[in-house]
This record gives sequence, structure tokens and C-alpha cells, in this order.
Amino acid sequence: MDQPIDVADCLRRWQAGDESAAEELIRHLYPMIAKIVRMNLPRRDDEKDLVQEILMKTFSKLHQFRGDAPMTHWVSRLALTTCLDRLRAQRIRPEIRRTDLTPEELEMVDASWLDGKTADASSSIQARDLVDKLLSTLSPADRNLILLVDLEGHSLEEISQLTGWGISKIKMRLFRIRGHLRNQMERLEHQS
Repeated sequence: MDQPIDVADCLRRWQAGDESAAEELIRHLYPMIAKIVRMNLPRRDDEKDLVQEILMKTFSKLHQFRGDAPMTHWVSRLALTTCLDRLRAQRIRPEIRRTDLTPEELEMVDASWLDGKTADASSSIQARDLVDKLLSTLSPADRNLILLVDLEGHSLEEISQLTGWGISKIKMRLFRIRGHLRNQMERLEHQS
């Protein structure tokens, strides 16, 4: 934002297929977007990735820009909304990283997932703590559902009666929950 640019002219040129106009808009908007991202950066997110995502959203939604207010106002709102959405998503579905685990839990992950067996009987407490951490990444409804099926051994019909959900909904949620848990474990494995 060092030198003022003619945003309307850049937009017309970009719509006509001039890529240099898009580059000019990016150079104009990048410092402002980066500042907003740094002030509202969700934890564990890469600043450059988030800025790039916001720039992509900006160009994909550029047809919605009416020109009532300066383009920087419109883009800053888009940037802030993207950051807040990312923060909400992290609160709803937190993820566990290898660095979040204690040394005992790391040993448990390595022993059970990399070697295919548990380290020894004394590690059951660490295994339970690891399972608790994984389950904490789920919403309360998803956590209850997986516990009803996998821990308490309820049938799908029983869960349908308890929750009022159809069996197909229960199957789909279980599929997604297990996929999420599997992704969490794979992420931990790849971080080693």
C-alpha cells in the first residue's frame, strides 16, 4: 500500500484478462491482509497459507464487490471473517499434535501404531490418557456416539431409540468420527 493505485482500473483490466492487474492488486492488498492475519492468526496456522487463502477468496468473490466502500474495507472484512471462521473451527474440532503429548503418550503412540503392539501392561494408563485426548477433539455428541458403540457395545437400533436419529445418520456419523480419529493418529505418526 505504498503507492495508491487505481483499484477500479485494476479491476477492469483484470476482468479483461490482464494478469499484471491482478499482480498489482495483490501487491496492494497483501500488506493489509498479512497484518490482519498476524493480529488474528489462529494457533498452529501458517500465516502465509492463510494470507494466500484470503487472496484466493478475494479473487473468487470479486464479482460481489460493489464499490460502495473502498476495496480495502471489503477485503479486510473478508480477511477478518476468514480468520474468525478458522478460530471457530479450531474450537469446535481441536487437533492434537505430537508436541501436545507427554513422553509416555508418545511412547504409547510409537509402540502401538508404528510397531503394531502395546509397549507393556503398565502403559495402559498412558493409553487411556491418549484415548481421552483423541476423544476430546470430538464434539460432545460425536464423543457420546462413539462411546455408546465402541465402549458400551450398543446396537445401532438401540442408539437410534436413544437419540431419535435414523440408522443411516448414525452410520454416517460413525464413519466420519472414525475417519477423524484415524486422521488424528496418522498426523501424530507422521510428526514423529
